[in-house]
Amino acid sequence: MPKRLLDVAASLFGLLLLSPLFVLIAAAIKLDSPGPVFYRQERVGRHGLLFRIFKFRTMAVAPPASGAQLTVAGDSRITRVGALLRRTKLDELAQLLDVLRGTMSLVGPRPEVPRYVAHYPPAWRERLLSVRPGITDFASVRYRDESDLLARAADPEREYIDVILPMKLRYALRYVDQPSIANDLRVIGLTLNTVFAPNLPSPRRLLPMNDSKLWPWLDQAMSALRPRNRSIAMAADAATVLACWHITYLFRLGFERWQPGRPWYDDYVSFGVVLTYLVLLALTGVPRGLWRFFGFDDFKRIAAACVIAGLISAVAVLGAQLTGVARAVLLLHPLFCLLALCLSRMAYRMVWEAARSRVSDVEGEPRRAVVLGAGEAARRLVGTIHRRDGWTVLALLDDDPAKQGLRVGGVSVQGMLADLVFPHILAGATHVIVAMPGATQEQRDRAVELARHSGLQVMNVPSRMELQSEGAVP
Repeated sequence: MPKRLLDVAASLFGLLLLSPLFVLIAAAIKLDSPGPVFYRQERVGRHGLLFRIFKFRTMAVAPPASGAQLTVAGDSRITRVGALLRRTKLDELAQLLDVLRGTMSLVGPRPEVPRYVAHYPPAWRERLLSVRPGITDFASVRYRDESDLLARAADPEREYIDVILPMKLRYALRYVDQPSIANDLRVIGLTLNTVFAPNLPSPRRLLPMNDSKLWPWLDQAMSALRPRNRSIAMAADAATVLACWHITYLFRLGFERWQPGRPWYDDYVSFGVVLTYLVLLALTGVPRGLWRFFGFDDFKRIAAACVIAGLISAVAVLGAQLTGVARAVLLLHPLFCLLALCLSRMAYRMVWEAARSRVSDVEGEPRRAVVLGAGEAARRLVGTIHRRDGWTVLALLDDDPAKQGLRVGGVSVQGMLADLVFPHILAGATHVIVAMPGATQEQRDRAVELARHSGLQVMNVPSRMELQSEGAVP
């Protein structure tokens, strides 16, 4: 029941907040190609019941196909607006309507068409269909580039049925067997990170400036950690919270009514709100987090601070009977703050990683590694070798679903250990590094065996016991 209440509240809030964006998307779709705004397709829902899913239309209208029901990258039927919607995942936002009417949830296994549900293993089918399908899940984050993978396959449908679908079902089973609100929030955070901070082009193409003095200065300035940096960070957060207060008024009242619609005491209220947010951000430890290492843990702290500070501010304003403050501002301001505070840190991290990449580039034979493991040892390894002395870490692999899509030291976790066999993971790699010193011996042996089968040079981060054994004097 709490999950359904969360779904209803979040879908209502999302539909109201995103209604202007929906109008823009609908207008763009209609102007780009003839046909309906929404694409409706039959999917299999909870307990095997069929329903018709909502998606913004991304393809030209054509007679229903009787063959494979997959869309690969470069499909000629995809419209110009559709390509943008697919790339940004905005076409999926229409499924908030499905969440509101109860056929879907925010988080859950993605609903399949009947053609592919027929390929579910019989032993798994009942468990997989025991929950509402969702807009996003761990598999959606892992296979965010699914259409590109299928486009490279000789037989896209066979590739999907034999390779991708079984892996997606394994992720789904783990979610079904371990349901929790914490897991749902983790999936939502990973999805937001994927949408708002996707894998970006090479820094050379993103920031094509060649001033050799600029990048070392940026790297040094952004990497420095001094007491005054926290004061600067808090000042930046205060300015962001205050700006969001006024932006929320603009969103609620429009430019013409923005100033006349605010009560005379609104500036005093806004400064009180800013102070409340700064206190909650400090209590949750947000100012101590380095912006250049912004990740999901920081997102959780910021989200907690924004929700609690927004609630305290709303209670204080309502309790003081300050009726001139718009209720919509009190409701929307925490969300605007959450987005602004997170996006500013993501932008900071992008610039720092670009500077670090430029400064660390060296001449010589490149060494490109795939790292098995995404724990503390992997984090230290990436921080030590990535973009240094000719090393580049291409990807991390880990069997923990909660780590899928996370970025560790600027490198994303792109799948599970078994994914090492896939060509898109090994493309360009020269080494496989097993960084799992805390795992069991059986897990380490399996990882080493997978690494050896890759045909690449294998390196291993030894466990403490192995180090003690090697260092012992007979």
